[in-house]
Amino acid sequence: MKVLDRYIIRKFLVTFFFAIFLLSAIAIVIDITEKIDDFIDNKAPLNEIIFDYYLNFIPWIGLMLAPIFVFISVVYFTSRLTANTEIICILNGGVSFYRLLYPYMLTAFLLALLFGIYNHRLLPKSNKVKIGFEEKYASKKDQRTSEINYHFQIGRDTFVYTQSYDMNMNSGYKLTVEKIAKGKLTYKFSAENIQWDTAQKKWKLMTWKLRKNAGAYDSIAKGNDTLLALPITPKDYVKQSYDIETMTTPELDQFIADQIRKGNDNVKIYKVERYRRTAIPFSTIILTLIAVAMTTKKVRNGMGLYIVAGMMLSGAYIIIQQFSTVFATKGNLDPFIAVWIPNLIFGVIAAALVLRAPK
Repeated sequence: MKVLDRYIIRKFLVTFFFAIFLLSAIAIVIDITEKIDDFIDNKAPLNEIIFDYYLNFIPWIGLMLAPIFVFISVVYFTSRLTANTEIICILNGGVSFYRLLYPYMLTAFLLALLFGIYNHRLLPKSNKVKIGFEEKYASKKDQRTSEINYHFQIGRDTFVYTQSYDMNMNSGYKLTVEKIAKGKLTYKFSAENIQWDTAQKKWKLMTWKLRKNAGAYDSIAKGNDTLLALPITPKDYVKQSYDIETMTTPELDQFIADQIRKGNDNVKIYKVERYRRTAIPFSTIILTLIAVAMTTKKVRNGMGLYIVAGMMLSGAYIIIQQFSTVFATKGNLDPFIAVWIPNLIFGVIAAALVLRAPK
């Protein structure tokens, strides 16, 4: 069986890496077409385009679709083995279906482990270089200028609102800090303009007003120039959704813990990313199991039928994944459940196909 195991593992890996190579080549051509004007206009050096951007672009796009391409690769080469009656000969030779699964599952497990390690530790560092290049030479550089309507929760009952913030000037317009206790507004601090003081590490507030409500008494104070310490820095304003991609998992865990400690429960998108880094690699094992179970039975026009079915299942997996993610970030679905729903659904499908597979 060692010869057969090596044969299947070799077929598995060669087909998968060839598919990823084709995907990367096509993706690079499309990306160059979209960004060539930015590269020329911003005079991006060729060595940075190659080593800082595309050398980090390839693992980003590859890992994004790796489980799907594992699935399609297994469907392709296993359906060929079935069409050539190789699988039938193996099963008729006394090899059980479950023993046949061994090289497939071993390879899928090792790939899933590789994807998981890269997702948790290495890809965020790679993304940091890639995104840094994009901000400097490509379209993302224009996204950190001026934004509107920032909301922060810095304590269980304390909220901060800024109407607009200029990333380049590190200054904002119309800041409001409010404290609400037992449904009543007890503290309101507002300022027309704010400026980050890099020396003091505090916010410089211009034209400010403070109002405190202590039962039946209100106190009001005004001023033109003062410094205020807040657990918010320009980095919090600058943070974009793609910054999640640059955090390693320990950094992401720390960020989530910090936000929850501040009383900010709106961390669903970060939790989704945290759980996704494990769930997506794990799907490699489930999709491999489905691919083997559905392609070991010889049927007329089998290869074409299997490839079409494989593409449909891949599309269904992506659609379910997107829907569950939206329900988690925009609705009340628990992020952990949302991320693992596709694996649970396809796990049931895998179990049913394995039971029905020729033994």
